[in-house]
Amino acid sequence: MRWLIKHRRTKGCLGSILLLGGIIALVVITHNVWLRWIGHFLVVSDPLQPVDAIVILGGGGRERSQQGAKLFAEDYARWYVVTNAPLEMPGIREEYSELMKREAIWEGVPEDRILAVPGLVKSTVAEAAAVRQLAEEQGFRSLIIVSDPYHMRRARLIFRDEFKDTGIRIIVRPAEQSRYDPDRWWKTSEGLNTTGNEYAKLLVFLLGYR
Repeated sequence: MRWLIKHRRTKGCLGSILLLGGIIALVVITHNVWLRWIGHFLVVSDPLQPVDAIVILGGGGRERSQQGAKLFAEDYARWYVVTNAPLEMPGIREEYSELMKREAIWEGVPEDRILAVPGLVKSTVAEAAAVRQLAEEQGFRSLIIVSDPYHMRRARLIFRDEFKDTGIRIIVRPAEQSRYDPDRWWKTSEGLNTTGNEYAKLLVFLLGYR
């Protein structure tokens, strides 16, 4: 009897080990699929429609400005809006919004079509609130929000939450020239840091922290 019980336990353990090994093997074999899904989950893009203003979210590189200028040149909006994020560049005394204005003008956006959101914003939540104030003051009824691809899902959640009772339509559009690659993000340290940080920020927002 003891031998039978021991045999069954050994068989059960062996079965569990084989099952666990099979799961691990499946994860390894399919890692490209689920890792790509993790990257692509962050990237959302709404169908384009003409709007009142294109809003370039702060904190990114030239890719955001380039995308905004492209949409402006294609007549998707009459106004081009920049925000004023903290500038982490030693020796630069200009405000971030002024640099973004200059970049937009260099990309072909007329200076008299550019508006700057007043105040310094240090998060996407604060940015959405500041953009809402400007949009209501200007009488805007629709906006295209431009940012990096990895930022788009969280940005859309935040902006639609902020604007939900305003009647102002929100469209999000990722910067096409961004270096972020959802198909290969885990292969570079930059991609790993960017994706990890974005998921952490997304979780914080979903948990209700503002």
